[in-house]
Amino acid sequence: MRELFLKKGIWLSVLIGFVVFVLGIPFAEVKPPMAAGNFLTFYQRALQSKMSVFFIPVLASFPTGAVYVQEKSSGFLKLYSIRISRMEYIKKKLVQSYISGFLPFFWAGLLAFFACFLFLYPLERIGRIDGKEVWDCFFLLIRICAVGGILAELSGSFAALFQSYYMAYGLAFVCYYLLIILKERYLPELYAMYPVEWILCEENWGSDGSGIWIFFLAFTMAAVLLHGLLLYERIRELI
Repeated sequence: MRELFLKKGIWLSVLIGFVVFVLGIPFAEVKPPMAAGNFLTFYQRALQSKMSVFFIPVLASFPTGAVYVQEKSSGFLKLYSIRISRMEYIKKKLVQSYISGFLPFFWAGLLAFFACFLFLYPLERIGRIDGKEVWDCFFLLIRICAVGGILAELSGSFAALFQSYYMAYGLAFVCYYLLIILKERYLPELYAMYPVEWILCEENWGSDGSGIWIFFLAFTMAAVLLHGLLLYERIRELI
């Protein structure tokens, strides 16, 4: 895990993610004095902005999307395989991939939240903040992080399958936007496979909304399994 945090890519993703979230805040609509808790509304709109949606597949793939290609081309993979077993290596890379897609959005989201609080909260009237709005913001951020983790696993899968930097970084983005185009232009009822809906969670996901989390769990398990199988086959060929 330590080697993941030593990579510049993950910190660059945090920085870019923070900038993207901040730029998504509709500053033109900030007119003090505002009602109590309005900074949460601006924060939500920042996370839901088109810019944020656009950058999710880019930032999710960036830290470790092509790590298999890097380690194979440098010869590090053969050297590394002497120290640990094949299954240990695969487990480590699967965990690293998911975390590298999840954590940058979480940290960037937290930084953006504190920025909204520091700069917008002082412009509000004194009043009570609804706890439900805080939880809504938190769950929105977690959904973005979950999408990031899934995309990072898919990026790793494409790296192992095609052994190409371009495919590792590009195909996750292409698949993400292909689903958006299919939903918006051809299959408007297919909201379950609409990445924007995974973030906004506006459709019917059950009476208590738990359906979206079951969906994330199933999708994550499928992405991890695919990534693991592809890594296993590639390493078996190599070693």
